[in-house]
Amino acid sequence: MSESEGSRGGERQDVRERLLKAGLQIFATRGFDGATVREISERSGCNIAAINYYFGDKRGFFESVKRYAHSLRHASMERTWELAKTDPWQALRQHVEMLLAASYDPMMFYVDWLFLRGLLDADEVPMESEQESDRRRRHYEERMTNLLSQLLSKAAATPKNIKLLRFTFHSLCQFLPIQNAIEEKYLRGRGIFNVTSDLDMGSLADFIMGTVRRTVNDMRRQAGVEELKEN
Repeated sequence: MSESEGSRGGERQDVRERLLKAGLQIFATRGFDGATVREISERSGCNIAAINYYFGDKRGFFESVKRYAHSLRHASMERTWELAKTDPWQALRQHVEMLLAASYDPMMFYVDWLFLRGLLDADEVPMESEQESDRRRRHYEERMTNLLSQLLSKAAATPKNIKLLRFTFHSLCQFLPIQNAIEEKYLRGRGIFNVTSDLDMGSLADFIMGTVRRTVNDMRRQAGVEELKEN
């Protein structure tokens, strides 16, 4: 491959990346029907023809944006599952930070809102086929169940405890972007409960992991299992 061909390849990849990022932001904000290719092209700094050239029509572009959003989350989830083999607590910390990223990382914020639109907007283009959705759900549930079971120990790892433990950290992480949106949109930043204004992601992850550890110890104690020692 010549130097000029390599340069053109790099330029094409740059254009695709800019379009995907802009598409993610606009589709997450406005939904499929509310988004326009004109606004996306203006946000990306590319012309409208580039969307047709690289992705076909609007629906094809939307499908590519969804795959792009999944890829951003997939890399983090794979790190979580890899860590779970040797250090389940660090694996959970990795997962918590991925969930919190929606409140600290603008791009992950849009990823979360795109997924939420797929759940809440009945008239939207389906995020993915029902078969693929079921496959992703089962994959996550099986691995998360295994991870939380390692933290609880066999005696305490009842289905009820696993569900409650997952709810303990997941609800804290997932509600935060909604709280931030309320603070910004309705309170114009004047509210007093926006924790991201006073805490960085690491500090908030420490707090959530501490809450999980206390919950795990309560469950282990109720099951007659030795409590975890403080690090």
